[in-house]
Amino acid sequence: MLVLAICFAGALVAQSAAKTSSGFPRYFSPDDEDRGFAHAGPPSDAVLNALLEAEEVKASTSDLERLSREELRMRFRAVRISLSSEQRQYYLAQGLGKLTGADCDWFWIIRVKRGRAQLLLFVNGLSVTVLQHMTNGYSDIRGEWATAGHTGMGIFRYDGHVYRRALQRTTERKP
Repeated sequence: MLVLAICFAGALVAQSAAKTSSGFPRYFSPDDEDRGFAHAGPPSDAVLNALLEAEEVKASTSDLERLSREELRMRFRAVRISLSSEQRQYYLAQGLGKLTGADCDWFWIIRVKRGRAQLLLFVNGLSVTVLQHMTNGYSDIRGEWATAGHTGMGIFRYDGHVYRRALQRTTERKP
């Protein structure tokens, strides 16, 4: 009985470590059993408008110009996240299909305020983590990636307007 109680307590600690105090997920990794995307869905109109203005999406215009708005909406999925104590909505969106890299995923962090959405960060990689450490009232973000020859990690901090890369570390993989 004691072993069962210890296992149950360990599972609760592990589960709570992956979420913010508000219950939103912190860790997002499509290749790791789709972690963090359990409650993802198509983006709202405001979030979709912001995504369609992203440079990465605009660069894919030739592949997207023939699609209807609803077809464009299905090229993304979004999940609610918590970045600050402000009464605003925040989302992490992932590009699907042609809106992703050859060996990594494309992620955007978006803030919705009074019905208007603003892109705060674009990061490509294998996973995104909302960190507990905060800068200027917003959680720092960690993006991780890997290629055949390297692994990397970047930390992004909020500068009062958008997120900027504060740290980048790349490590060569040795055979």
